[in-house]
Order: sequence, then C-alpha cells, then structure tokens
Amino acid sequence: MRMINKINKALLIITIILDFTILFGLYAQILLGFTQLCIALYISFNFKRLVKKLKYQIINYWIYVFLYFSFSTYLFLEEKSILDNYIILITTIMILPMTIAIYFTITLNKIAKQNEK
Repeated sequence: MRMINKINKALLIITIILDFTILFGLYAQILLGFTQLCIALYISFNFKRLVKKLKYQIINYWIYVFLYFSFSTYLFLEEKSILDNYIILITTIMILPMTIAIYFTITLNKIAKQNEK
C-alpha cells in the first residue's frame, strides 16, 4: 500500500504542476483519475480491512465520483450555451476533479497509515 500511496502522490503533484500549462494538465488529470479509480476499486475489494471511518470516506469518494460524472455528463449533453460560461467550464473540467483527487489522496494517506500499524 505504501508504494501505491507514493505513486498516487507523485501523480497528483505532477498533475498540479502541469495544470499551469492547462492542456498538459488536462491530460495528466485523465491519467490521475484513471489511476485513482483503479486504486479505489482495489481498496473497495478489500473493504473489510478498513476501519469504520475509512469505509465511510471511501463510500463518500464513490458518491463524489458518481455525482461528478452525472453532473458533467448533464452539462455536456445540455445546450451549448452552458458551456459558453467559462467559469462553469473551468470548474467542471479542472477544479472539481482536482478537489476529488485531493480528497482521495488524503483518504489514501490515512489508509496507508492504518496498514502500517
């Protein structure tokens, strides 16, 4: 779990740095999101090993991911006038995914600390 945690942290830091270039940051967010979803699936299969608080945090993560995908799908299938608003667009494709990624990184740190004990 320690190695997974290090990989996740490295990808998060690289993504945050690349976000300053915007285009490369978006590509990095795709890689980070895919990696975090795979890690979350692995953790979900080992759900019984977690303490109660961490179980709730993983469930919350899945809820946030589901809500984000639902919201972004709705926005992109909606009329184009919504996407003309740059604040909504930047929030949807940059700020919300990174917020979810940071939440998952914090949760993964706690899980890694629990596994060390």
